[in-house]
Amino acid sequence: MTDNKTNKSQKVVSIDGQRSKKQACKSIVTLLQDTRAAAQAMQDKTCFMCHSKKPCVNKTGLCAACYGTLNPEEKKVADSEAAHKIITVTVSDDRWTGDGKQ
Repeated sequence: MTDNKTNKSQKVVSIDGQRSKKQACKSIVTLLQDTRAAAQAMQDKTCFMCHSKKPCVNKTGLCAACYGTLNPEEKKVADSEAAHKIITVTVSDDRWTGDGKQ
């Protein structure tokens, strides 16, 4: 690549930067498609993108701030994955002792 004719006629672009951008996008989509990670994030109330405890983690497993940063393609994937999830809430009272006393 030290030949002057080659340098003038061709532009050499580093592929490392381009590859990391593409892989970052793919890794987010892959992460959004992982239903087990999303279910664990909802149970622990921890966003699986920023790993911070939040009181409200939606069906996608993301907090509102991280969900807002997704591009339209990623939001489409996240919404399609969240559409088939069914969330049930079970409430229990630990004050009940079983012998009639409360």
